[in-house]
Amino acid sequence: MRKRMIVGVLIVLLLLPLPASGTELGLTAYPDGIENFFAGAFPPPGFYFQNYWLFYTADRFPNGPPNPKAFVFVEALRFIYSSKFTILGANWGTHVVIPLVYTDLKSTFRGFTIADDQRFGFGNIAFDPVILAWHFGDFHVTSALEILFPGSYNRDNPASPSRNYFTFQPILAFAWLPKWGLGVNIKMMYDFPTRNNDPLVITGARNSYHSGQAFHFDYCLDYAVLPQLRIGAAGYYYTQTTGDVVDGVDIGFHGRSFAIGPGIKYDFGRLSLSVVSQFEMATRNRPEGIRNWVRIWYAF
Repeated sequence: MRKRMIVGVLIVLLLLPLPASGTELGLTAYPDGIENFFAGAFPPPGFYFQNYWLFYTADRFPNGPPNPKAFVFVEALRFIYSSKFTILGANWGTHVVIPLVYTDLKSTFRGFTIADDQRFGFGNIAFDPVILAWHFGDFHVTSALEILFPGSYNRDNPASPSRNYFTFQPILAFAWLPKWGLGVNIKMMYDFPTRNNDPLVITGARNSYHSGQAFHFDYCLDYAVLPQLRIGAAGYYYTQTTGDVVDGVDIGFHGRSFAIGPGIKYDFGRLSLSVVSQFEMATRNRPEGIRNWVRIWYAF
């Protein structure tokens, strides 16, 4: 009798939408926390290349799937061009970010597997045709409009590397970066996701899933021990401002998360290296874990 009850509960879980999750499966197109040191400053005129590596593990999902286990590895290639052409006193620039993503997701209920999926492919590709950067000595201001394009996706695969919708993301960033002493960076963003008309089956949505709008920012507080060496704390804050709409019905789930952790950055001439660990907390309707970032930056 007990086994029949467990099987019955499992069937119900499989047929109904997953428990509350802000945005589709609690995930978004932008990798929160990716920007830290120099997050608020666009580089001076020239060509630049950045390579990001993310190692993410999570075993909590407040109000989400039971007993979750997640591992995500990302290698993101960012190509930057900053020009001498000015608009309103700001240098114009552009960039494109191409992420390669491996995702491993698991969820169990009383020994039964609800989800077990591993996928590799392109994450959401970011393109910004107009980046405007103002430089006032040690103080910097950057504004932009990012467009996030869908990558690899299959509605039957919860571990799909990409969100299956476009996101339009206005950006405003500030940086105070003296050669010695305390530095401050903040990159503020607001998300306008489009509707996913081929939603993930595991969410229970039949025809469409429209993730809510969100305000979020990456930040870094650092200290220049030497002109080429900075140490500090970096992380992000995310809060969903409008509810998710599933098959035309506002289900009202809102995601929220905060992360903070130590970081270090060192410059080797034209090459710089940074390492940051971010510990997520105060999470609601999203996965909660640890994000470990490694970034190499090369100026041509």
